[in-house]
Amino acid sequence: MSRPALVVLGAGLAQEGLIRRAQARGLTTCVVDGRADRPGLALADVPVHQDFTDTVVTLQRIREAGVEPIGVCSIASDVAVVPIAQLTTVLGLPGLPVHVAETATDKVAQRLLYAERSIPSAGFRAVSTTAEAEAAYRELGPAVIIKPRDGAAQRGVSEVHSPAAVVAAVEHAQRNARSGTILVEELLAGDEHTVNGFVLNGVFHLITVTERRLAPAPAVGVCVAHRFPCGRSPEQTRLLASTVEAAALAIGIDNAPVYAQLRVGTTGPRMIECSARIGGGQDHVLARLVTGIDLVEISLDCALGLPVTSERLAPEPGLEPCGQVRFVIPDRPGRVARAAAGTAASLPGVHAVGFYHPVGGIVPPLRSASGRLGYVVVTGADEAELDRRTAAAEAALEITIDAMDDAAATSALADQISTARSAQAN
Repeated sequence: MSRPALVVLGAGLAQEGLIRRAQARGLTTCVVDGRADRPGLALADVPVHQDFTDTVVTLQRIREAGVEPIGVCSIASDVAVVPIAQLTTVLGLPGLPVHVAETATDKVAQRLLYAERSIPSAGFRAVSTTAEAEAAYRELGPAVIIKPRDGAAQRGVSEVHSPAAVVAAVEHAQRNARSGTILVEELLAGDEHTVNGFVLNGVFHLITVTERRLAPAPAVGVCVAHRFPCGRSPEQTRLLASTVEAAALAIGIDNAPVYAQLRVGTTGPRMIECSARIGGGQDHVLARLVTGIDLVEISLDCALGLPVTSERLAPEPGLEPCGQVRFVIPDRPGRVARAAAGTAASLPGVHAVGFYHPVGGIVPPLRSASGRLGYVVVTGADEAELDRRTAAAEAALEITIDAMDDAAATSALADQISTARSAQAN
């Protein structure tokens, strides 16, 4: 006899809160992940060790586990957006149409759509060979970004400032691409921002606009902090929101969250990407603290086909007016010997502490989001207090890393992931 359950795709740290929220509602959770070392599998009522991008096999494995899905959802995972749409379409459950999900995760399709709708974005070329990338560099340079068409978490992304660097950048992108297509785009100048919103019955609701502080080179586009408020005037903030609204509606996102990145230069905001998901950097935790809007509960209701009113998407004054998600970056890559909150979680203004890599795990060099060890979520009465509280929280963490050189850490992480993917589920 089948057991009704909410299916959660992905079992990483970001999914833990979603799994616990669903269980607090009395729902059975079936959690699917291709890595056996993910913490969410231990929380699941029904764990399924399976790469969820193969949705035919995933559905087979779910049914073999005696589960009848009543909804399918995820947090933070761009990779999960299309599989969710495929599964919900087959199962007749609430979710995005597959073609919308595909556009929301396809950087080339998005940029073509932006050009068609006159939504400002970067100039680009989609290429599949080094020769095509070199030609695109000559057209778009002298500074470009080269990245996978379907990449996530800044994996495979390079900033290129000379023709000589194109070959290595293409090889790096291809190693991290699922489709094999590479994107060469002009490097946009200006500050970067994240917009979180929700489209409900065709209406875009703005939730937060945050400043997206980035790690220095050689990292490219890796966020080290999301800060609220974003440091822009109300008029500028509205312009950022309206740009994302145009992008989200053009893609066709509806009854789903919106996570977008923009860069603001002398010509105004220009889109980087827009996806139909809750952001992966604890954005929903910060949003709940500073606006009172609970994206997780709203997303759960949509996945289950429960009614959601626009009143639930109306911002209210938060606990404190300033807040940030600050990512914990170790001084050196290496193996985690200790990662604990210490006294940080009990300090004033500290609302959440988490670690992406467990003890024994490998933190690679900061070239992608994988190079972040963890995070703290902090609020304050003003920016000065926010910075003081964040510094105190970081100082209170108990972290020990057995340092490795960059190459050794990168190799050790690849081995660890390979082992976790091939391990047999208990």
